[in-house]
Amino acid sequence: MSIIARELTKAEEAEIIRLKEEGEVMLQTDGTPEERVAKIAEYIKNTSPDLDLAEELGYVLGSLYGEAVREKYNWKWLFVSENDLEGYAITSKDHGYTFMVHDYFMQVIVQNKPDNSMALFELMTDMTGNRNGFRMIG
Repeated sequence: MSIIARELTKAEEAEIIRLKEEGEVMLQTDGTPEERVAKIAEYIKNTSPDLDLAEELGYVLGSLYGEAVREKYNWKWLFVSENDLEGYAITSKDHGYTFMVHDYFMQVIVQNKPDNSMALFELMTDMTGNRNGFRMIG
């Protein structure tokens, strides 16, 4: 099945910015996108987040990460759905990829998956897919 995507509402955009700002306070960073991504990776590596807070942390860390990607690489937030998975994703029509960052960080926390967000961030300039297509990352 193909991915269905829509633009965010103003309220959804505002909520992502609010969550990003919450993440900046939590991780004590308001620097460059690279610095924010490094702080996220450091936080995941050096803490054992409370599983009861996984959803909230997923939204905070995902919004902070997604905004870093948006600022650095000019990707765009969309609401996407594919099969039974739907949510907010940072997306590049030029590169043909979409990354459901909130879900990614929830999985890293809950399922104790390795966090590859720093490496992925650094590789984003080299990613090529189908222009105007959406291949899922993560």
